[in-house]
Amino acid sequence: MQGYSIPMIIEESRMLQVSIFHTLQTNLDVVDFSMLLIDVMTIADEVDSQLKQTIVSFTGPAEAISG
Repeated sequence: MQGYSIPMIIEESRMLQVSIFHTLQTNLDVVDFSMLLIDVMTIADEVDSQLKQTIVSFTGPAEAISG
């Protein structure tokens, strides 16, 4: 996995989420607040899903199921 460790992958995911939330914060003047919560939930769910898929491909399906 190109020299990445699991903690490095998790940190990349965390940094992506921080970046997304920072972008939202700096663009509050154009944010549609009626959609904000559902959009944030969707983004967080997708980032978590991508992280899980990455870890599964890194460790193999048997470890992901048992752990």
